[in-house]
Amino acid sequence: MVYAFAKAETSSKIVFLGELNQPSMKRIIHIFSIILIIALVSVAFNSLLPKEISGLDTPATEFSTERALQHLEVIAKEPHFVGTKAHDDVRDYIVQELDKLGLNPEVQEGFTFDSWRGYGNLVKPQNILARIKGTGDGKALLLMSHYDSAPHSSSHGASDAGSGVVTILESVRAYLASGAKPKNDIIICITDSEELGLNGASLFVNEHPWAKDVALALNFEARGSGGPSNMIVETNGGNGNLIKGFQEAGVEYPVATSLMYSIYKMLPNDTDSTVLREDGDIDGFFFAFIDDHYDYHTINDTTENLDRNSLEHQGSYLMPLLKYYADADLSSVKSSEDYVYFDAAVAKFIAYPFSWIWPMLILAIVLFAALLVYGQRKKRLYRKEVGKGFSAFMLSLVLGGGLLFLVWEVIKMIYPSYNDILPVFIYNGHWYTMAFAFLGLSLCFGIYHKMVKPEHTASSLVAPIAIWLIINIALALKLQGAAFFIIPVYFGLLALFLLIRQTNPSVTLMVLLSAPAIFLFAPLVQFFPVGLGPDMLYASVIFVVLLFGLLLPVFGFFRNKKVVGVLSLLASIVFLGIAHATSSPSPERQQPNSLLYYHHADTNKAYWATYNKEIDFRQEMKGTANIITEDLRLIERFFYQLKNVLDQ
Repeated sequence: MVYAFAKAETSSKIVFLGELNQPSMKRIIHIFSIILIIALVSVAFNSLLPKEISGLDTPATEFSTERALQHLEVIAKEPHFVGTKAHDDVRDYIVQELDKLGLNPEVQEGFTFDSWRGYGNLVKPQNILARIKGTGDGKALLLMSHYDSAPHSSSHGASDAGSGVVTILESVRAYLASGAKPKNDIIICITDSEELGLNGASLFVNEHPWAKDVALALNFEARGSGGPSNMIVETNGGNGNLIKGFQEAGVEYPVATSLMYSIYKMLPNDTDSTVLREDGDIDGFFFAFIDDHYDYHTINDTTENLDRNSLEHQGSYLMPLLKYYADADLSSVKSSEDYVYFDAAVAKFIAYPFSWIWPMLILAIVLFAALLVYGQRKKRLYRKEVGKGFSAFMLSLVLGGGLLFLVWEVIKMIYPSYNDILPVFIYNGHWYTMAFAFLGLSLCFGIYHKMVKPEHTASSLVAPIAIWLIINIALALKLQGAAFFIIPVYFGLLALFLLIRQTNPSVTLMVLLSAPAIFLFAPLVQFFPVGLGPDMLYASVIFVVLLFGLLLPVFGFFRNKKVVGVLSLLASIVFLGIAHATSSPSPERQQPNSLLYYHHADTNKAYWATYNKEIDFRQEMKGTANIITEDLRLIERFFYQLKNVLDQ
């Protein structure tokens, strides 16, 4: 009896331990899948920028960031907007450096009244021009940037656009050092007065005879002081041949999607490339990094604040493109066909014609419908659970977008100084981006924990795929540049097929099938608030939810979604805490402000104006308002008296 009891007890223990062992193994697999997903996200971001900075010991025939920085230290030593002595000094330095390369530079000078763009200014730009003669008699390649700095903010112009100038100087030096003889002429145009109204570009394209020789332009710019440089196409026609050429040039770190240009065309931003395209019908590529936007057009646009990786990235674009287009047939640049194109980490750069958009979309819809029928016949898709999946996904989207939009509005009320920085990306914006991304994840895990069971993961995946197909139909109709969003949907369809056929599919395989979605959409979570301002944080959360939907073949099997949701919430709170700790201005990151004195000569009245919604100075003594008012009156009187003296 005793022995039998012991045996029974031992047997029960074995059974009990076995029951424990299976969930423990699943937990390990789930943890492994999370680590793998984090690794894929890391790959998605690490593939955007070069990680090594080329030093002074780089071979003379290659681009060196450190050598380019030597030029930049001179060019961006001080503000050099039009009309200053520093502006003349910078122009003389660039001319001197081009002369050292044996290029016999010249200065184009003339008046422009740029009324066609709405600036309405009369300017006398002084463009710097040089030409490398090719062995052929075809069209020319144009390398372009501008050397004037922003006039209204004491900007040193290190990124905008000293970085572009030194990228060209160093790349041309390296190209000539290789002893290469280009087939096509290479024209260098460092424009002036870009910051005043693109006047230098207008002067070149409308008045210089060389402009008629140009078939393609490579323009280098910046709208911040860091981050990856985005390639954007400027063309009046189709981009097909431009994209083929870019692909054949073999750029190592392409950051380029047709979505970027579609968004760029919606924004009120113009560059010298716009003038070339509109006035001269000159196609081109426009390269610009846009992160750390808070340095843009401020006194903080210095050499010290320029991200070295961003400058390295610019060089990694120009060198292969310069070598390729120096010998390419530039007569075939024009095209009537448009291409969808995108970068995707491991795959680097993929492109296909617009004519593929609808066939790819229709095929995906047909496959989805077939899988729905197949899943019902195999009794792996249940209508009730599909309905729950739609409820969970739509609720995640609505709350993710709407609720977190309101959260950001509350944050702006708590930190009213942010209103004076918008729409510029704020100093601690990346912390908020991570906080909102984890808030979105926490929301998704919490909702799916309550509404969807792991054993019905196949049914719950129907909703995200259906919503993604609807999104792609809208994109095919209105925003074809984003039509590559269909690519991850195909992998989602394959995952759904495997979930229908197998009860316990390989977790590793499911993660790998989710990789295309991670590579394409994870960077967009960061791109929207960086490119369009932190008011677009809600869009980042919507992308997190949409990405979560495509990751359901992995996350759907988690039985501990609540735990993951809580951990995501804690991570969000930590990032919000860091954002709070870095919310106040500092000597390195000053609060933007403005103060404008305006005198109306006809009425003899003067005004002080500012765009600041929050005044950044405080007085603690009694009667502060009256004292400030009196001070302003004294300053006004001073300027009025000064005007009278100058008039006399």
